[in-house]
Amino acid sequence: MKARLCIAVLLMVPVMARANPVSVDGQSLIAFAIVAFWALVIESGVGTLALVSCGPLIVPLFGTLVIANVVVFLFAFLPLSSRVSLWLLEPGVVLADALLIKLVASLPFVQGGGFLGVTWRRALVGSLLGNTASFFIGVLAGGAPWIDHHPAVGGLE
Repeated sequence: MKARLCIAVLLMVPVMARANPVSVDGQSLIAFAIVAFWALVIESGVGTLALVSCGPLIVPLFGTLVIANVVVFLFAFLPLSSRVSLWLLEPGVVLADALLIKLVASLPFVQGGGFLGVTWRRALVGSLLGNTASFFIGVLAGGAPWIDHHPAVGGLE
């Protein structure tokens, strides 16, 4: 009984965090950093797990995917998030991540002795699963990001 209660409490911890990884202001900078860090770790971890059966070296692959995901976030997602609809931006980020997964897997220092290679399908699935998990981390921490939490002044749109 104590274990179930402990698990229930731990599962509620993300509900207490509030941040939106797309819009950052001065008040939510610390919350943004926490959410972005965990979304990065989860996304890179899921991408790594998708490639485990191909025989890579896990730690170098995970570390390199972390760096690749930071690059995509800083130089593709953030600059374009204010100019492009998220409905168009997210598929583009998934494709960019799939390309980076394929490129990272081709690096010699992430290939184990029995490395089999990574297909485009596996790279795309790893990217899709990782970005989906990352998105849901943001949803849990942001508390329904599809709802406008900043209504217009005077009620006019």
